[in-house]
Order: sequence, then C-alpha cells, then structure tokens
Amino acid sequence: MSWEFEEISYLYLLFLVPFLVWRMLYLYRWKKSKINQFADRSLQTRIFGHLSLSKFIKDNIWMIIIFILLVFGLANLLGGIEKKEVKREGIDIAFVIDVSASMNAEDILPSRMEKAKKVAGDIMAKLGGDRVGIVIFAGQAYLVMPLSNDYGAAELYLNGLSTSLITAQGTNIAEAVVEASNMLSHISNTSKAIVLISDGETHKGEVDKAIDIADKNDITIFSIGMGTPQGAPIPVTYESGYSEYKKDENGDIVLTKLENSSLKQLAMGTKGAYFYGENPSGEVAKQVFNSLSTLNKKEQSVSYTYDSKQYFQFFTGLALSILIIVSLTNYKQDFNV
Repeated sequence: MSWEFEEISYLYLLFLVPFLVWRMLYLYRWKKSKINQFADRSLQTRIFGHLSLSKFIKDNIWMIIIFILLVFGLANLLGGIEKKEVKREGIDIAFVIDVSASMNAEDILPSRMEKAKKVAGDIMAKLGGDRVGIVIFAGQAYLVMPLSNDYGAAELYLNGLSTSLITAQGTNIAEAVVEASNMLSHISNTSKAIVLISDGETHKGEVDKAIDIADKNDITIFSIGMGTPQGAPIPVTYESGYSEYKKDENGDIVLTKLENSSLKQLAMGTKGAYFYGENPSGEVAKQVFNSLSTLNKKEQSVSYTYDSKQYFQFFTGLALSILIIVSLTNYKQDFNV
C-alpha cells in the first residue's frame, strides 16, 4: 500500500519546529536567569512556591507535538483504497420547445424563441441529478437530445435551436407530447415531467389527445406561455437578407397572439402548472424549478467510486486529545498555586 500527502505544501510548516524549540529553550533560560536575579535559591521556594521550570519545558514540548500533528492533519495523509457508493436521485424531464415561425414574434424581447431558450437554460442550470431530453416541434415533432445528465450538451442543443429547423409549419402539440412520452415511457422507477414552452396556437382535439397520452405514461406537464394576448407580427427574413412581416392572402400583416387556454388545460389536465413566459426568465425558471421539486425523486442508479483513504482525522483527533489532557492536568498553574 502506497502512502502520500494530498497537500504536501503544508509540510513546509515543519520548518518552524526548530524555531519553536529554540524559543522554548530561550524562554526557559530567560525565566531561570530572572528568577535567580530576583531572589536567592533559598528564598525562591518561599516567594514563588513549588515552581518547576522542567514542567514549563514539558508543556511546551507537548504544544510543539500538537503543532506537528496539526501540520500532518492539514497535509492529509492518503493510503489504501476506499470504496464509496454513489446514488443518483432525481426525475426525468423532457423539454418540449415550439420552433414554429410564430415564435419569431417580438412581443417578448428579444423574441419568443430567444426567451424560450433562455428560460429552458435557466431551469437546467438549477437541476442536479435529474436527466433531461429535448424535443422540438412545429407542424411535426422531433427528438433532438435523448435523456442525459450532460447539461453542457443540453445547453449546446438549446443554443442551436431556431425556427428554421422544421419546414412543416404549425403547432402540433399533440405530436410533440407523443414524442416526449415515447422518450419517457420506458422509465418506471422515477417521476416524469414535460416542460412545454410554446405560444399555444393549437386545436382542441390535439389538447385532449396530448393530455390522454401524458396521463397514460404518468407524465406531469408544466407549460410556459410565450407571447402576449395583444400579439405581434411575425418577422420573415429571406435568403437575400430582405425582411418583412408575414402577410395573409389579402396582403394584411398577420398577428400572432398567445393562446394560453390550451397550455393551461394541458397543465391542469396532468396535475401540473402553467407559467407566464412574459415574466423575467429568472423568475419563470425559479417557479418551474420549485414545481418540479415537488415531484417525488427516486433512486435512478447506483455507482461506485474508489478513492484513497484519508487519515487527517487521526492526526487532528490526537492533537485535540493531547491539548485537552494538557489543559486538564495543568489547571493549578492558572491559579499560581
């Protein structure tokens, strides 16, 4: 078995030991000389009582030993291998994000799409042992990231989301919930949730279908509405760089409004909650995270790590024990008896 110190730099403090020994001997000589100057040897016992300078040396030696033990404790001696069990508890979360063209609307700055990405990222930043996956949808739904603990990868996927990823336009929430449910359906030992971020433009039949699918898979939906009731035009940018607002067949500018009734129904139908995306992203993320935290977290996996055994506690414990013993056996000196 090999031995080593984790923080070897602390051992340089041991160079102070010769100084401490020199200081102890110096003080011993100084005290002895002062006592001899003050009174004859025959009178020293009458004046100072049973004064033992050898006890002064012993006490200081114990203090030096305590110092050495504390230095070794700080350096943290390592040796041998210790097996540790690591349990991961959490829930599985599917982030279902609307990437339809209406998410380009700027009634929420900088846009619904950018705000959706920011909120999702802020929620992920608060998670710990939970697994996350990402599903995007417009007229169709696609799984872009399966369940994983890799939040760094999830952030990269979020940053790359745009409304140009899916050519089939629309807001097919039902298909998105089906796609997310398929990802979560094989998980039986933990709570499952969908964080749905959309402007909610969908049809009644689709909502009922989505609720039914989520219920069958024991999935709770937390929906976030992106947009405002007043609505905003939809920016359209062409390859030439020219941009304008989307127009209908009559040449009138199309306004897209938040349809949160469907989002609220999805949340209430699965015992989840609805949140207003127009609030500050940090506030929305905190509210969603608090709601996710109410779900039961179960043990999802057990792994083992092998680390070197640490022995700092033996040195610090011995130093503390010596200090207590010296203090208790030296009480008379405190009263000059």
